[in-house]
Amino acid sequence: MKTGSLFFVLVSVISVLSVESCYYDKADLLYPGSNLPCDTSIVAKYSSDVLPVMNTSCNVGGCHNSNDAASGIILDTYSGIATQANNGKLMGSMNHDAGYAAMPKNSAKLPSCTLIKIQQWISSGTLNN
Repeated sequence: MKTGSLFFVLVSVISVLSVESCYYDKADLLYPGSNLPCDTSIVAKYSSDVLPVMNTSCNVGGCHNSNDAASGIILDTYSGIATQANNGKLMGSMNHDAGYAAMPKNSAKLPSCTLIKIQQWISSGTLNN
């Protein structure tokens, strides 16, 4: 019986330690609006800075993906995102500016660092990079 109890305790300790060792270290997502430094020294890229935001904030739940295209807006392709970026609607909505539908819908504004990087991508020519 002692061997079984020791085995159970050992498995329990290992399980607790493995769960406790997991963490999520995306500070700008955990603490939106905080005063964390925003590294804009590297020009934002479509593939690493813009598309991931669109996929997590705009295309989920059947909103602005190619299949559902709420309000005819598609934000899961480069051409769809570039169109909205170039006509000013992307940043207007994401910044919650007057005259634009605030996006993401029924959510808080995205972190300022995220918005700065997307604006930087637009200002640099909306390259498909």
